[in-house]
Amino acid sequence: MKLEAINHQPKSNMAYALNENTLSITLQTGRDDVKKVELIVGDPFEWYIEDGKYQWGGKTFAHEMMTKTSFTELFDYYNLEVSSTTKRSKYAFLIYSDTDVYFYGCRNLKKVDIKKDEIFVYDLFGYFNFPYINEEDLIDSPKWSENTIWYQIFPDRFNRSINRKGNYLPFNSVTENLTSEMFFGGDLLGVVEKLPYLKDLGITGIYFTPIFKAHSVHKYDTEDYYNIDPSFGTNEDFKLLVDECHKAGIKVMLDAVFNHCGFMHPFFQDVIKYKKKSKYWNCFYIQDEDFIDFELDETGRPKVHTQKPKYRTFAFTPHMPKLNTSDPLMEEYLLDVATYWIKNYDIDGWRLDVSNEVSHAFWRKFKSTVRAVKSDIYILGENWDNSMPWLRGDQMDAVMNYSLSYPIWQYFGKSMEMAKISDNEFVYQINKLLVDYPKPIQNQMFNLLDSHDTMRILSRFEGNVELVKLAYLFIFTFPGSPVIFYGDEIGLSGKDTQDCRRCMIWDKSFQNVELYDFFKKLISLRKSNVFFQSNVLNFLTFEDELLIYEKEKLVIFMNLSDKKKSILIPAKIQHCTVHNLMTKSSEILLDKMIISEYDFKIYQK
Repeated sequence: MKLEAINHQPKSNMAYALNENTLSITLQTGRDDVKKVELIVGDPFEWYIEDGKYQWGGKTFAHEMMTKTSFTELFDYYNLEVSSTTKRSKYAFLIYSDTDVYFYGCRNLKKVDIKKDEIFVYDLFGYFNFPYINEEDLIDSPKWSENTIWYQIFPDRFNRSINRKGNYLPFNSVTENLTSEMFFGGDLLGVVEKLPYLKDLGITGIYFTPIFKAHSVHKYDTEDYYNIDPSFGTNEDFKLLVDECHKAGIKVMLDAVFNHCGFMHPFFQDVIKYKKKSKYWNCFYIQDEDFIDFELDETGRPKVHTQKPKYRTFAFTPHMPKLNTSDPLMEEYLLDVATYWIKNYDIDGWRLDVSNEVSHAFWRKFKSTVRAVKSDIYILGENWDNSMPWLRGDQMDAVMNYSLSYPIWQYFGKSMEMAKISDNEFVYQINKLLVDYPKPIQNQMFNLLDSHDTMRILSRFEGNVELVKLAYLFIFTFPGSPVIFYGDEIGLSGKDTQDCRRCMIWDKSFQNVELYDFFKKLISLRKSNVFFQSNVLNFLTFEDELLIYEKEKLVIFMNLSDKKKSILIPAKIQHCTVHNLMTKSSEILLDKMIISEYDFKIYQK
């Protein structure tokens, strides 16, 4: 037995409360290294008298068998959901090989003879502890966000309203080499005009990239957090948009750019003018008073981007000075901004830009502040890596799940832009992701294939529409909420972080209508079929670019190759009568099946 592979961490993603009376306990062992695992668990205060001596009640409880629920290349994961009516639990593991039994607790991993070593085995000082399930500590994310179908909109490029006037480029007049200085006139009323389209598609939530007053087209250089950028409309237009979205059953999430602001923000301009005498000096991280040591253009903005400024910024961009969120004045200001848009416009969520570079302390205050105003507001972080430190229930509900995007890009994709991974590597990474987060967090995750910060999925897959379908099918059957980047549903492409922000195509003669119909069907299935929404996912087959996985009563087949293939049906589902959810017909699964290139099957047992 590989003893060094055995691991458990209390009060973590390996031990957490599912609800007020249930714990989820997970143990890591070496891959294919263990015969079985039993959990000894009980209330530490439950004692009885035997032969005149006090004995812990856990001795009399049946050891509970744990279930192997997942695996990676190196490890297996065993899980058990434990009922705890008293809310207190101490627990330890008995790990069996073919020849030995090991006790694993908070202080020891030791080979034991259960009968001879009874005193040691039932010594509570060696047990892991979950002291108490406090209702206040439970994950309190909004239920509505678990099954939302999100649609991300980059406002300038989505739709220009009929009566919009201004000096803008004609919509779709530039399709290559786009820049942040190109404005096409997409606006909020343009979104209102297209709400029937979004409702027909099945969208139930819109995430808007920044819409507050800023210089660039992307608006991540905010100059005024209290007003809509004039190129998008007015605050009144936004109020109308939110009201119309809510009437259509669509939630609205805005982008909170609280890591940094724009160079022309009044606070930063005050610091430039008055230096240390400015009351906003400590709202930023400035090296010395002579911090503007570069040339400005005719608008008063930095002319060059090449040198590192003498103040902290987003990346090394002088246009975006970093905010000191621990400064009382700045903290009060940003929290007021956050509540302003909830109180006055009834938004439903905040997406937190560059959230992993802002202090945990600020996000804790942010959550308590906005939840006091609206108890079910959704808080989404822009983190690109494992994010458990932000997802313990005190800061964010979820993050943009790029940890899911990466393996999909590498496995489903045929692009030379990224290294290809094998069938095994894909499954190992996905299984690890499912272990990394508690189930209540998994249900909230924002599952995306592309965004305004990445290559579009169609371009990443080198124009292969069928692979795009397979990738979207996977995230629509994955725990969490699926996200569609505007235009993916009609075949919009784009190769980098400027090119991916092309204008939406509204002329149906240039849309991929068949792809749109696929999305509409997929959304309908996701919304109507409870098994699509399940957080259970087990891989049955993963070889030769063939995938079979099940979600309770659902079984999904995928052929990711460019060749028709014969696939062996896993024994557990052979000779089952199933319902094909795409064709709405019944079939009997035999021992083999022929599946066409880039094809899929969705069956319900």
